[in-house]
Amino acid sequence: MKMKYTMKLFAGLILGVMVIGTALGQTKPVRILMVGGGGSHDFGRWYGQEDTKTLESTGSYRVMYTERPDSIPAYLKNTDLLILANNQPIDSKGQAAITKFVEKGKGLLLLHAAVWYNWADWPAYNLNYVGGGSKSHEKFQEFKNYVVNPAHPITQGVAATFEFKDEFYRQIPDPAARGIEVLVIGQSKETDAVYPVVFTVKHPKAKIVGITLGHDEHSHQHEAYKALLINAVNWAAN
Repeated sequence: MKMKYTMKLFAGLILGVMVIGTALGQTKPVRILMVGGGGSHDFGRWYGQEDTKTLESTGSYRVMYTERPDSIPAYLKNTDLLILANNQPIDSKGQAAITKFVEKGKGLLLLHAAVWYNWADWPAYNLNYVGGGSKSHEKFQEFKNYVVNPAHPITQGVAATFEFKDEFYRQIPDPAARGIEVLVIGQSKETDAVYPVVFTVKHPKAKIVGITLGHDEHSHQHEAYKALLINAVNWAAN
């Protein structure tokens, strides 16, 4: 009898904890897979460490960072949101896994190098998930960014104008690709040219965000970048 009473008491305590947790709105962290790696950037430092710290500091996200694209199919089985920040090759199995993930309506965030035309053997990537892309950038420089859609959830809490040093990507929408909604633009100090730096892609099933910013500490440790990163994940994951 004593054992039965103890088991009932233990079960009651567990149920009570679960009820309290639900009442307080406690939920499991959103599982994020972030893929980095490739050339010309310190992916591990600025994406694997800095961006992971920024996202996990909210208490809402758990980030798995990898620089092994061959692991994408396995990791995506237990992933709620995918962040691509890499420019290294993704094999056909990885491409297929990402396509299946997005077509199921899961969120996708593309950071810096991932908005480039990286994969000639995967043209559907730029057409369907980037809405175009970048093939070049101006020299590393300080330039101004302007929020052009202050009503969007991704730009909430972000200064109307902000400035830091970065690679200024020449991000060009492709008329043949899925359309984009531009949220923030950057303007070159050298040429006055204007290009999208934060945008969403008009995909029928998934929420997709592109952020061209993010070369090094000048961006990753800037409050505007961190706010955009968190807001983009909040929006794409819900």
